[in-house]
Amino acid sequence: MINYSTIEQLKSDVGNELAVELLKTFINESKKTIDILINTQNLSEIEISAHSLKSSAYSFGASGLGDTCNSIESIVKIEHSAEELNSLLKIADEQSTETFKQLESIIQNI
Repeated sequence: MINYSTIEQLKSDVGNELAVELLKTFINESKKTIDILINTQNLSEIEISAHSLKSSAYSFGASGLGDTCNSIESIVKIEHSAEELNSLLKIADEQSTETFKQLESIIQNI
């Protein structure tokens, strides 16, 4: 779920202190985006939120969440059932909770 080499690269690029701040910001902003993603019925808003979260998730090593957001973004663009979309949104919600816990644990150890 977490790409640890991405975290290590971030620490190498910006230093531990800034890496911690960036990870905290990612978590806080992503929680807001997840809330929008799972609580809106507007497909355009779902697509935009999924795209935004996908990009930042990959940047901060949350590859599993990034992959799920990529699937959400893709499915919104094609004909799909509400059940398919709701299933992916539920997965994203659950993954985000676990991902943020893992990242918070990583922050504690930096």
